[in-house]
Amino acid sequence: MSIAPAGPIGRPSIALIGECMIELREIPGEYLTRGYGGDALNTAIYLSRLIKEQGEVRFITVMGDDPFSTEMISAWADNGIICDAIGRKQGSNAGLYLIQTDDTGERSFHYWRNHSPARELMNPKWAAILDKAFRSSWIYLSGITMAILDDAGREQLLTSLNGAHEHGSTIAFDGNYRPSLWPDHEIAKSWYERLWKLCGLALASAEDEANLFGDSSPEATLERLRNYGIPEIVVKRGADPVLLANAEAMDKIPVQPVDDIIDTTAAGDSFNAGYINARICGLAPAVAARTGCELAAKVIQHSGAIIPLSAMQEPIFL
Repeated sequence: MSIAPAGPIGRPSIALIGECMIELREIPGEYLTRGYGGDALNTAIYLSRLIKEQGEVRFITVMGDDPFSTEMISAWADNGIICDAIGRKQGSNAGLYLIQTDDTGERSFHYWRNHSPARELMNPKWAAILDKAFRSSWIYLSGITMAILDDAGREQLLTSLNGAHEHGSTIAFDGNYRPSLWPDHEIAKSWYERLWKLCGLALASAEDEANLFGDSSPEATLERLRNYGIPEIVVKRGADPVLLANAEAMDKIPVQPVDDIIDTTAAGDSFNAGYINARICGLAPAVAARTGCELAAKVIQHSGAIIPLSAMQEPIFL
């Protein structure tokens, strides 16, 4: 499969747009632990750890002015993320979610995010920080980024993404469909279709896309995404081979089995980070997919969305 390296040679800038919340994790029969997470933020942290001096990773969001928000922003900076495009809403607190994990590592989530400040991200008062995002060489977002906005915010987001696309930014989108965040199934489909058509890189989950669009198979998902004109497509299928495609070719990349799964939180987010980093480094999509799988395998052998940096010291690829 031949797909040209994505992004410019040199030091690209990657803006990841989304939400971060306080994470509470239930240890069965014992206690709760506190951390933080959010799909785009998880990808930002892993990407920043991988890319190091080869690129600039910037997280775009709105946080509260509470101590927990301040603590989280400081932790992101410690991971190498540029934090100069984060709004702080006065009198607001960070959102909150609780994770319960069963014996197989599968999770259930409980959210308290109705008043999360990130829901106001596309408000005109944050125009200055958003300008940093839409001038980046890469822009990354997910279906959750879009879902937490109101209709006016989604329209502004798509308008801004379209402008960035026209000026040469590569837009990477992880569908990450969460039905509970959308008022209606058909409304979600209409927004997704508009966003997919702007993408240079699709990072889709076969399960999520089937739930939203009714695709009969992962191959059907791939063909539907091809019909949007997306030049580079990744369809993630859990433990099954990853599908890769452009307009002319399709490939399958095996996923190495992991025996000691502890927690699957951020498996897809970390895969995305590994994939994008490899592509920015000029590696082929097949190598990028293997890179993403290897990082995800490391992540699911630890608890929580963000694993210790020490767990990533061994080379991920190359």
